[in-house]
Amino acid sequence: MERGAERSEGRPGAWSALRRPAWAEAEATRAFARGLWAGLPIVAGYLPIGLAFGVVAVQAGLTPAEALAMSLVVFAGSAQFAAAGMVAAGAAPAALVATTFLINLRHVLFGAALAPRLGERRWGRLAVAAFGLTDEVFAVAQATLDRVPRPWPYLMGLEVAAYGSWCAASWLGAAIGGALEGLGAWGLDYALPAMFLALIALQLGDRAGRGLVVAAVAAGVSLAVGALGWTHWRVLAAALVGSAVGVGMERCASRCSGPSS
Repeated sequence: MERGAERSEGRPGAWSALRRPAWAEAEATRAFARGLWAGLPIVAGYLPIGLAFGVVAVQAGLTPAEALAMSLVVFAGSAQFAAAGMVAAGAAPAALVATTFLINLRHVLFGAALAPRLGERRWGRLAVAAFGLTDEVFAVAQATLDRVPRPWPYLMGLEVAAYGSWCAASWLGAAIGGALEGLGAWGLDYALPAMFLALIALQLGDRAGRGLVVAAVAAGVSLAVGALGWTHWRVLAAALVGSAVGVGMERCASRCSGPSS
């Protein structure tokens, strides 16, 4: 008994080391579940829009399997709508890849904003998080990520909710696409950026004035770049200039309020 006691006293961390993974796993599971719950508004938006994409993709000439594969592999709503339109127009594969790449370049900015807050340095996990990052996931994560103790599992819950609903809705839309005609003319592809704008607007709070300035600058840059004929660069240019203006206004506001406080 004494040797056993000495052995257990000599290794005080052994029992806790065995228990920590269970506690950590429970915390990660709770964070993941919170992410799933927080992703329900995204699911509500993705179901009809994903359904519309499936219909548009099939009517553009893709098979239901190809439409589902695009959602599974690409997972980028606005880029998928653009790709479906280019397929219908008979665009070259190189132009198709280049267009979707340029449209999705804005996610580099999203990833740079979220990565330092995840507390995760393993490249594999960061790559998984980057794949599942969409405009709407970023909007929700930006507002809620700092309030959760385990940010990476929480973000995974958000992304699984978004990814699963988008792929399921895309498959359903592709399956019934032949029965619905003229859906592409309804402008449902605009529902994605509209939902993103709504989620961002809810986060502005007392910074609504600055948010409107940034939005106006980004819109002006997008229109100007489009007028120059660089249509594929409009989103990226607007995001870069708008972000720079927003950061500049934040710094100016903090400097102005610093001496008085």
